[in-house]
Amino acid sequence: MDEGRQRIGCLCVPQMPLAALLRAEPDIRNLPVVVSASDESRAPVVAGNYEACQEGILPGMTTVQALSLLPDLIVRPVCRAQVRSAQAALMDVARSFSPRVALESSGEVCLDLSGFTYLFQSEQKLGLALVASARRAGLEIQVGISSTRFVALLAARTAEGVKVVEDGAERDFLAPLPVTLLEASADLQASLMRFGIERLGQLADLPQRSLGRRLGSAGLCLWHKSRAEDYEPLVFEKSFERFVEETETVHSIYQVEPLLFVLQNIFQRLSERMSLRGLTARRLSVSLGLEPVGIDERFVELASPTSQVSTWMMVARLALEEQPPRAAVTGVLVEVEPVVLRRAQLDLFSPQGPAPAKLADTISCLAALSSQERVGSPRLVNSHQPEEFCMVPFDSREKSGQASLVRKAWDKQSAIKAIRPPEKVEVHQVRSRPARLTGRRFKGRVIQLAGPWRLDYGWWQTDCLNRDYYEVELSDGGIYRLYHDRGKRQWFIDGICG
Repeated sequence: MDEGRQRIGCLCVPQMPLAALLRAEPDIRNLPVVVSASDESRAPVVAGNYEACQEGILPGMTTVQALSLLPDLIVRPVCRAQVRSAQAALMDVARSFSPRVALESSGEVCLDLSGFTYLFQSEQKLGLALVASARRAGLEIQVGISSTRFVALLAARTAEGVKVVEDGAERDFLAPLPVTLLEASADLQASLMRFGIERLGQLADLPQRSLGRRLGSAGLCLWHKSRAEDYEPLVFEKSFERFVEETETVHSIYQVEPLLFVLQNIFQRLSERMSLRGLTARRLSVSLGLEPVGIDERFVELASPTSQVSTWMMVARLALEEQPPRAAVTGVLVEVEPVVLRRAQLDLFSPQGPAPAKLADTISCLAALSSQERVGSPRLVNSHQPEEFCMVPFDSREKSGQASLVRKAWDKQSAIKAIRPPEKVEVHQVRSRPARLTGRRFKGRVIQLAGPWRLDYGWWQTDCLNRDYYEVELSDGGIYRLYHDRGKRQWFIDGICG
């Protein structure tokens, strides 16, 4: 194959409504299942799986006819939400291989595969890799690869797995295919059948001028396509990517546990889609469709980006149990805010720390069990109040060299171990200076004393601070930080020096 020629791949999902249903409900995959056009009893069957076809149930039958042949048949109406989610998953599969992706009006996805022979030994193995990736996303696809968009589309629609059309062999591939595969109007198809044209090869052998006089420009367009002359450019998608999964429930859900079961299936599908793209989630948005009308929206912040379904389930469970839906749930939509999965660079001279992904999952679980404000890294605040600090999101990407410099800087200072909350003590004074301390843990005679240092902070507020600080060495050998709260007229020890 000439490496300079463009190669286009096409991903096709046969019977998309049925594939979307089996992706949303994998437990019924091996049972007789059909999809009907609506939930009415006389609605026609749109698609059915192999088990249903074995019982003589074919598309076009009414639901009543299908159930008369097989009473245990599982019938589901077409769910547009599931189809949209399956279509988005198919786009994710394509984008995990190539950034140049286009969505066809008939539902197939085309992608630019030029240059992929450097990564795969053959285009057949490339197609098998696409099939395996789609299977991870819960879809069974057919793959066609060719030099033109139209040939790749027909190769995917007629393939049994993967079909590769070599460069220069397009006309030989198209010749035996029926003309009904062409996207043409019913009148144009009838005209071709009246002329005895049943195969694309027969159409390609017709003279161009005579065909144009009889069938017009539409007929000439089909003639060019039958000769593998595809002049339509492949317009690649530039839309904003969203990771959304949605479904409609078969019955209204009134309790939290059944709703969590639906959410778990949605979370698993979203997690697989994000793992295909090397992404993880920072935020979850859950929208619940209520009966008869209404939407209940929940926005769940994660303490650290994670793609673990168990962590998402824990956070969702706590949010739903804290505030259950105000009405029965008839539909669920979940959207995640993606971030790039962080890679860790190991240090040759530092001990190995926890894996970033596992550490992020642990932090998210802790935040779900306690609260978002209680998990993170403590940081000092630019304030005169000694106890004041804030919590910031924990970040393990701190360079080991920077950490060692911080440790060396702290080694040169005398550290104070804070006591929280401060311990109350009784102080015996001599000439208005502390001489002896008595407390539950700290007691003794004052050997050396430094201070006082007065702290007058927040005098414009009701809870102002008015303290006198001392550093004292007691007869037990310890050095402590002592302060006198002038407002409460009480003494406290809030730190151990050394």
